[in-house]
Amino acid sequence: MNTLQYTSPVTLKQEPTFIACEACDCIRGLAAEDGRVFPAQKAEGGIIAILTCEAGETLTLNPVKTYGSECAILKEENSLKVQIAGHDIGGYVWDTAYWKPYFGPVTDDAGNHFTRLDFDTLEHPHHRSVFIAVGDVNGVDAWNEPEDCGIVRTEEIKDIKAGSAYASFTAVNRWMDHSEKPLVKETTTYTMYNQTEDCRMLDIDVLFTAEYGEVNFGPTKEAGPLGVRMRDELRADRGTGVIINSRGEVAEKECWGHEAEWCDYAGDMPFGKMGVTVFDHPGNERFPTAWHVRNYGLFAANNLFFKGDLTIKEGDSLRYRFRILFRRCEMSVEEIRTRFDRFAHSEQ
Repeated sequence: MNTLQYTSPVTLKQEPTFIACEACDCIRGLAAEDGRVFPAQKAEGGIIAILTCEAGETLTLNPVKTYGSECAILKEENSLKVQIAGHDIGGYVWDTAYWKPYFGPVTDDAGNHFTRLDFDTLEHPHHRSVFIAVGDVNGVDAWNEPEDCGIVRTEEIKDIKAGSAYASFTAVNRWMDHSEKPLVKETTTYTMYNQTEDCRMLDIDVLFTAEYGEVNFGPTKEAGPLGVRMRDELRADRGTGVIINSRGEVAEKECWGHEAEWCDYAGDMPFGKMGVTVFDHPGNERFPTAWHVRNYGLFAANNLFFKGDLTIKEGDSLRYRFRILFRRCEMSVEEIRTRFDRFAHSEQ
């Protein structure tokens, strides 16, 4: 791989950036002329580098084969852990003790949770950290967990990748009714990047395929497909959490049910600022999504309740892309908007 030049139109702060080029598997970083080295990793059609630079700055970059910190994925029997620079910061669990898999808990370097994972709670116990769910799939509730609820089972974990720039994996899940009749196939890729705890990103790329016949997602309030449950200390009703969206609306009363390109839920903890921001991708159906976001800590993207049901014809697929920022820093609305624009125009 030869020397590259990259000019960013906006200021980047540890931003995952795709650069189309010929790349080898051994690349671990890109070295700038001023001595800075950015984590970089081969991706389909090029590389992904975690870049920091000013708007208009041209970086002359040379590939290197070593970098100081790495991402890792540790796979166990029915779960895996995601590590960034040696810190456990997330994971995926598909234990059959639960009706559906989940990602989490998501933590900072010290192990402080952004998201709730409470197996003893009686209040919405199915809200496990970060999850994919829909409350009406051909009439079956695959969001709540009553006795006759839908079941989501992981059939395969594949395409596990981990290097200096990112860690990713793909879960292939079969959604079924309680008698195990198949409803829909879900293939979801999770990607986290080698960024500091100031702001770490989780990209979620969901593909629903009507493999077993036509699929109807009903107009249900209990829907995502993306759900996030905030830690209790960040609840707006009994913690310090404040809800805002891209339209400048504030609090549940203004944000619930309203369309917005992104929504943010953040507050102050004894150890500093902690917040979660979710971006909806412009390529998603009915963009921008409406938000099912609550003072008690639920944070979900939901078009179905507010915009009506939708049908996936047999053999067809429906794709959703989301980016979640887990941040330990104060972030202005202007910076969130800039980061959203980067995601909206990303090539991956």
